Parts: sequence; structure tokens; C-alpha cells
Amino acid sequence: MRRAIVSLAFTALFFALPASAQVLTSSNVQIDWKVENRFRLFAEAEDFKKHESAWRQYLSHVESLNKPDKEEADFIATTSVLGTEHVLNDRFIPFTKIKRRNYDPKGWAAAQIDKLCYDSKSRKHAACESAENYLLPKTHRIIAWLKPIKKDLLFAEYNCQWRVNDGEIETAPCDEPVALNLPYPDGGAITVAAEGEQPISIDVKVKDLLIIGMGDSFASGEGNPDVPVQLSPTGRHRNVYPKRAQNDVGGNARWIDELCHRSLYGHQLRAALQIGIENPKAAVTFLGYSCSGAAIDEGILGPQTHMDYISRPKDNGGDGSARPIKGGARDNQFYWLMRELCREKIERSDGAWACPGNAFYRQADFILLSIGGNDIGFSNLVTWATLRDSTSSKFAKWFGTSLSPKSFAKNMQDDLPGAYAKLAKIIERTIPLSSDGQAFDGSRVVLTAYPDILEDEKGGVCTAGEEQRDEDLHPANQSLDFFQSWLVVTSRRLESAHAQLSTLHKRMGELAEDHGWTFAGRAYESRAFRGHGFCAQDKARLNDPSEQLMMPCWGKADRATQTCKLNLSGKERDWRPYNPAESFFPYALRQRWVRTFNDAYLVINQKAITPSGQIDERASDAVFAETTGAMHPTAEGHAAMADAILLEIRRKLQEVTDVTENE
Repeated sequence: MRRAIVSLAFTALFFALPASAQVLTSSNVQIDWKVENRFRLFAEAEDFKKHESAWRQYLSHVESLNKPDKEEADFIATTSVLGTEHVLNDRFIPFTKIKRRNYDPKGWAAAQIDKLCYDSKSRKHAACESAENYLLPKTHRIIAWLKPIKKDLLFAEYNCQWRVNDGEIETAPCDEPVALNLPYPDGGAITVAAEGEQPISIDVKVKDLLIIGMGDSFASGEGNPDVPVQLSPTGRHRNVYPKRAQNDVGGNARWIDELCHRSLYGHQLRAALQIGIENPKAAVTFLGYSCSGAAIDEGILGPQTHMDYISRPKDNGGDGSARPIKGGARDNQFYWLMRELCREKIERSDGAWACPGNAFYRQADFILLSIGGNDIGFSNLVTWATLRDSTSSKFAKWFGTSLSPKSFAKNMQDDLPGAYAKLAKIIERTIPLSSDGQAFDGSRVVLTAYPDILEDEKGGVCTAGEEQRDEDLHPANQSLDFFQSWLVVTSRRLESAHAQLSTLHKRMGELAEDHGWTFAGRAYESRAFRGHGFCAQDKARLNDPSEQLMMPCWGKADRATQTCKLNLSGKERDWRPYNPAESFFPYALRQRWVRTFNDAYLVINQKAITPSGQIDERASDAVFAETTGAMHPTAEGHAAMADAILLEIRRKLQEVTDVTENE
């Protein structure tokens, strides 16, 4: 009753003057609005605005190129996320050759990791009030303003009174925007009037998109920690190579989710963020669960083995052993999703976690999926392509960590169809993915292709010569020289592995079609990574540390492309080819969009950790922990993959994000 009285009083105030005297009418102004923070994983609107501003800066740059309209539109659609990444992480003032004075080598994500609606301890999106509030917001903060229809209309000297439905009045100068809370999901009427005048209004509501991300390391952002490892300016490993600044668990690279190596740079998150940027009257609620090392049975549907290692040193001080951390029964992506999406206590049903009575908080709009590589041994194929023909490669084959192209192809034929079929069935049975309560819409499951990571700057397969024959002269081998005692690539093996990437892409596309999924195949078929593989270099900028493939080392060698020799003499040496503490920038723009083995050491430097939190160097060497993150996309690569997703779903997004406005 009280609310009704306030509403009547407000309306009476609006009708105090005759309509003919009004400054604002529906014929001379329009009410316009946008959602302030359109990517709700960000706890603070200012962090979203940084990305929105970077995108607009990129659009201005593209406009300055004076491309024909159709060409410009296609170019923007293909490069929006990549262009935004270039603005955010370029160590030069964007699109110039002028170095920034205050460039942060840690990258843009480092300043945002602690300001997310994700609680890394509970592994829930519960850091902004509660997981329920994140999933089903009561309101969205919007920015509203007046847009003159007549150019000569003057209303700057007036104050305007704004309200949503019968809520509190917000007063602001008529030529300035105002922040309002709009109820969700029903929306409401935005009403505005100059003081003492009759109001004009518009009925609006926010379309809040629920986007789910599930998958493996190519989706999680592996290789791109939110906060990269810090290197010591003076310390040296083996008196030759850069050393971590802090040599315990506190010195590790930091991630949104530590065990899953999930970061803000992952392509699923970047695609969801860009959807929010491009749709001002919508918002995106993103539930990201992708996890490095995940396969369908071991990771999405069941517990998985993680990338981090626990060391168990022997009591007598001798060599211990290291084992990967294994998840428990509830350490899988379906469990994490269902416990947040369901109002009731979830339960196991026919091989997967499910929501009793389908008591979901809300429907999902899209599922972004990157999976299949670990099911058929993609990382094992990489091992086969890089291990030397020596005892280590024989052991790797024996223990199942190395897989030949022939065996990889067999797994692709025998295992992948059944794995996808099982996942498709469970997704349809358990996840509410439909439009307006209608039947399940499989086209909203978006399977992303794996990119071609084996190309050089000219678009050909990386050349590497033959083993034991001038190996270091080839960029492909320079990219792993820190590990050259047991790693080497050859042209023959790279060609064989490259052929399998083509077959895998074709097979994934066929299986996606079989299940009615959308296949975001352009990450491969449009050659998004053409010229940007792990051995690619900008030959005009070889003196730039970002284009160097070799590991910085303290010492000398017989020739420039050889790794340094151990400094046994004690004489003072210099860093070559650059000082890592001063000149290595993990997120600077570079020709390669793939983390090399050397990059993995410089950016992540993963170690086996003892239960007391100390580093076990011997165990780290034994399990090759320092290579974690190698052969995965960089932040630029993930941005390009996000653009590939958007190219496939923008048309469907237009259908989903339609907002009804009645003036």
C-alpha cells in the first residue's frame, strides 16, 4: 500500500505542468541503456570496462584502415578478440612502435585474478554473495541516458528524475547517464522526466546468457597462468639457466583454479567475455570448468589425474618419487556443474551426476566444449614427436606416454566415436539446454577444433633436419634447447604428426555433425594459426627477446644457436641471447602463438612439490614437470580460437539476445 502511495505521488508530480510545456517528449528524445558489467564473472564493473574500452580502441584502429564496408565487417568479425588482446597486452602503445612506459610484463589478468566471482577453495562461483546469486541474479546494474532525436534539442540545464518501476527516484543532470537497478528476469519500466514534467518511459529487460565451458587444457588456458612465475634477477639454475625467484610452492605461477591450470586467457572464457562486450543489453553468466589433462571419462564425467606432481622424498635423503595428483570421486566437471546448477542435492544416475526432478535454477544457453585430444593420446603423440631415439623414448613407449601416429590414428577410429556418443547422450539427458522450454537444442553445444600448432612463419610445417645433424641450426630445436639432452624434433616426425592433425579435424567435424553439435572448425580449417606455430619467428625482429626461441643462459657456446655450456671455470659471464629478468615478457605480442618447451620453463616453471611445500628438483627432472604447458596456445592463440567460436555462433546469438523494448 505504501509503495502504491509513493507511486501515485510521483505520477502526480510528473503531471504538474501541461504536456505542451515539456522539455522531454517521446518525439524529441529516446531512452537508451546498457548493462554496466556484462561479464558477471568479473566482480567489478571497472574490469569489464577495460576490455570493452580495448575492443572499441581496436575498432577505431580498423576503421582508420579505410577498408571497404564488407571487408571491414568481415575483418572485425574474424579478429575482435585477437585485436582486443593486442590492445591489452602489447608492450607498445597499440598499433605504434612507441614502447609503453608502464607496461606490466605479468599481463592484464594478473590484476584481475583476485577480483572474480569464483572461490578457488570451494571451486564454486560463490565469491560474489553466493553461488545461487551468481547463477540467478535478482537485478542487473544498468546505465541509462537520453538520446536526442532532434539535434538542436537543449536540456543540459535541467535535472532529470529516473526510476525503475516504482523504485527509488534517481536525480541527475538530464545530459548525464544514470545508474539504475533493473529486476531480473522480468525487467521493468524505465521512466524519466525533467523535474515537474510528465514522464516518458520504456519497458526493458536484460537477456542474461548462461554459458558453460567444459573441456581440456586447450580450453582451460594451459600455458598462460593469470600470474606467471617470477624469475630471479641473480639466481641461476645449474649456474646456467634462469632460476625461480621463490623456490617453494609460494613461488608457483597462479591460476583461477590451481589444479586445473584454468586462467582468464582460456578461449572459452574469452569468447563468453566478447559476447558480453558486443551485446550491450545482455549479460553473460559464465560457468567455466575446463581442466588441463581432462578426457571425457577421466575429467568431464569421472575423476582425473592432474598436471601437478607431489614428491615423496625417501627418509634417508636419497632420490624419492613423484606422482601426479589424482582427483577424488567428485573431482570432475559434471559434478562441479550440477552442484551449482541444481537446487537440490545432486545424485549419480546412469554414469553421471544429475539433478533430481530437473530442479534447475535456470536453463543454459550454450555449452562450449573442447575435448577429445586426451581421449586418443594427443599429448602422447607430442611425446613421440619430441623424444630422442634413446633409452628415454623406449621407456616412454613402454609406459604408454609415447604414441606413434599409427596408434594415434587407431585410437581416433576406435575410441573417439564412442567417447563422443557417450558424452552427447549424457549432455542431452542431464543439462537443460533448450530455448523457451522447448526440446533439447544440440546445436548449442559448440565443439571447438584444435588448431594447427606445427607451422612456421611461412605457413609450412616446421623444419628440423635430422637427429644428431646440426640440430640447433633449426628454430624448431632451438625452441626446446633447455631440454636438448632428451628432446629433439625431426622433420620426418613433425610431418607425420602434422598429418594426424588434419585427420583429427575431419573426424571431429563428422562426429559433431552426427550429434547435432555446432563445430567451431575455423580454428583449424581457416588456418587461424597459419604462420604462428611453435617454431615461427618474425625474421625482421629476431633481436627482440619475444622472437627468440632459445632459452636464455649464462655462459658461452661454440656458436650462437647452441645452448650454453656449464660454467665450471667460475669466470664472470653474460646472459645470452638476453637477460630473462629484464627482457622476457610472457604476454608480449610475438609471431608464435604456441608455448614452446622453453616458454613453459620461463612462464610456468612447474615443479614437483613435497608435502611440506618445498621443491624437489630431482623429482621435477624425472617427471619433466618443467615442460607443463608446452605446445599449447599463447594468449594470442586463445584469442584467435575465441574468434573462431564467435564466427560460428553469432547468428544464433542474435536470436537469443533479442530484447523487447516498448516505448
